[in-house]
Amino acid sequence: MATGDMEDEFVLPDNIMTEVFSYLQIRELLLVARVCKRWKRLAYERPLWKHVDLSPYTRRLDGRAMWRIVRQFFTPSLRTLTLAGHLHSGRSGEIVSTPLLLELKSRAPSLQLFCITTADLTNISLSDLPASLSTLETRNCEIPPRWFKPLEANGAFPNLRAIDLSCCSRVSDVDVIDICHVATLRVLKLSWCYRITDSSIQHLSERLAQLERLDLEGCKITDVSLHHIGRHLKHLTFLNVSQCTQLTQAGLEGVKGALKKLEHLCLDSCTPIIIPNLPTF
Repeated sequence: MATGDMEDEFVLPDNIMTEVFSYLQIRELLLVARVCKRWKRLAYERPLWKHVDLSPYTRRLDGRAMWRIVRQFFTPSLRTLTLAGHLHSGRSGEIVSTPLLLELKSRAPSLQLFCITTADLTNISLSDLPASLSTLETRNCEIPPRWFKPLEANGAFPNLRAIDLSCCSRVSDVDVIDICHVATLRVLKLSWCYRITDSSIQHLSERLAQLERLDLEGCKITDVSLHHIGRHLKHLTFLNVSQCTQLTQAGLEGVKGALKKLEHLCLDSCTPIIIPNLPTF
């Protein structure tokens, strides 16, 4: 057998190589693309760029690097994108900008999940993001007042089912009221958004009756919020009111019998709550 024939015998077919490459992280994928022309072609295959997590590389990423990645690798097959910004890092400039997000919007019109953490979004508009999103996560980010106002428009983000604003300290009652325009919403995480009060929770309970998961950890709410939650949010399966120190046993009584579908109730550091009186699920 000729040497060339032996080499061909041990060459894995493209579909097997693509499957192997699917287990690599983005940095590793870019490294194997340097091996040869064939590996480069396979490393750039669309299925390998369907779910992209760039958060581990935040120290190396800047706006210019993000532009190269978006233009070279992002295609209509992209479904999830996870980023980490430079908030509180001392670095100037953010990894995202309005022009870059508009480019992302045109190249990935079917993006379903957009997650960005520790980023300054004060110069970004919510309408810059793809309308196809089903999940939006902006944990520990700075957002401008009324950032969710575009949700008032009919048909804005028609598939949006989950919003995570955990540790976004600027989020206030007005923002929650704007979010209430999303009738498709099923998951809302507002942990440590300390500006949120009973007023917006009442509005939320009345407008988002189909909500299934609600996280209010660390919010400054009282038994009034629990009363409205128990009265309106009949589809809740998960409720987190940990660190809500103003809640009392009386407030718990308003939800324990009303939320028949509730499976998880988190009460960490709610010291006035008497554990033995909790309902059994």
